[in-house]
Amino acid sequence: MLSWNLFVIVIFIVIIAYSYIIGINKTVKTIIGTYLAILAADGIGNIFRDYFLSATNFQKFLDILNLSDSDEMLISLKVIIFISAVVILTVKGAYEVNIHGRQLLGSNILVTGLFGFLSAGLIVSTLLVYISGISLLQKVTVQSNIIELYTTSTFVQAMVDYYDFWFAIPVVIIIGWSIFFDSREA
Repeated sequence: MLSWNLFVIVIFIVIIAYSYIIGINKTVKTIIGTYLAILAADGIGNIFRDYFLSATNFQKFLDILNLSDSDEMLISLKVIIFISAVVILTVKGAYEVNIHGRQLLGSNILVTGLFGFLSAGLIVSTLLVYISGISLLQKVTVQSNIIELYTTSTFVQAMVDYYDFWFAIPVVIIIGWSIFFDSREA
């Protein structure tokens, strides 16, 4: 039986491997795009919840379509917006990232791996928070939507319990990188 720990590890490996394929600049672009996608998915999802899901006419329409679980719909909407926005901003984002610094080949491999790991942590932890059914503007608490995942997987527990860490550390590293490495160095 596939464990959730293994699933989280595989997702991390896939994202880190993808980071090596696309390179350090696109990986950092993915991280920046992920932050924008988080804000877009949470904001649009909350607008949808506040203005559509609370409207009685919209609820009647959903009942006609046999879509009565509004929480599940909101979770699906946020996940779809999040994943779509990450992909669009990574591939077609109207901004460029140019990471420089004096690096040897070995250190470039390590830095790409580090940014890939941070990208994986940010994406996976955000998906888990969205699946839990809460807004990122709220305190992250374990909800019934992921309680089974949470209790059976130490990695899921770490991703949810330390979401603030997973959310903050990529941008802290990018800020530190920006301070210590001049972008004109090539």
